[in-house]
Amino acid sequence: MNVQPEQTAPSAVCGLADELQAPDTLRAPASFWQRLLRSRVGVVSLMVVVLLLVAALFGPLLYPIDPTRADFRSINAAPSLAHPLGTDRLGHDTLARLLAGLRVSLLVAAVVEVINILVGGLLGLLAGYFGGWVDTVIARLADMVFAFPGLLLAILVGAVFGQWVTEHYGSTARLVLVAASLSLVGWPLMARYVRGQTLSLRERDFVLAARALGQRERGILWHHILPNVAGLVITAATLDVVNAVVGEATLSLLGLGIQSPATSIGKMIVEATPQLSQNALLVLAPAVTLAIIVLAFSFLGDGLRQAFNPGER
Repeated sequence: MNVQPEQTAPSAVCGLADELQAPDTLRAPASFWQRLLRSRVGVVSLMVVVLLLVAALFGPLLYPIDPTRADFRSINAAPSLAHPLGTDRLGHDTLARLLAGLRVSLLVAAVVEVINILVGGLLGLLAGYFGGWVDTVIARLADMVFAFPGLLLAILVGAVFGQWVTEHYGSTARLVLVAASLSLVGWPLMARYVRGQTLSLRERDFVLAARALGQRERGILWHHILPNVAGLVITAATLDVVNAVVGEATLSLLGLGIQSPATSIGKMIVEATPQLSQNALLVLAPAVTLAIIVLAFSFLGDGLRQAFNPGER
């Protein structure tokens, strides 16, 4: 009796590849939320972030006061029913300006993170997967950006192009310029995160199985590598929101950020500092809001990191 050698069906190999491909966060999304909800600090920070986003998006509907309208009968007024946080030296409602500034600051942070993900994430993905001269060129480009100390590059861009952009294209273009200048500093860090994760993933069994089955490189990147780095990208972007908000506030402190009549959290602090002895609430309100943003996104990022990577503590 002849015994034929057992052959592995292509469907079985495909099933094995699919099984190895699926990361924990995609195969069992409920477990991710369970791990996140298990962290009390993560849950509280998530609630605070949601409240901040609601205030930024729906602030004009919830509190329909024009932040640029001056009430000369209520200059430097104390908190009241008409002005819950008082007014500034021009009679502007502080709460209305705070909501407008919160919206601008979070919008700048959102644009910064979108640019960081698109530029830094894509370059890191290509550098980590293909290696060779692609990795070398991207790594040298990132090193050139890292050579500039901190926000110096963003300050340089704002100082050189800020006034010209505002005069020719308006305050919206100035906002985009501020976000782009902050992204010049942030994208290399995102690229390094994604590159390191991709270097590890490209040697994993599910990637090798997909390559052995003849799947194209683009398909491997899109269906196997990208879903597995998504958690890292989301966590890094959440943590980097803090740097973007503080960076915008720093540029505003130097007069290189958002220009009047628009406002932001940092710009409110700058404008109110000379009146600290007369009306401390003008400084305390945006300063406390900035501290809440920093703490909420920092703790939320840490909670997301632990939820995506339960082995880390």
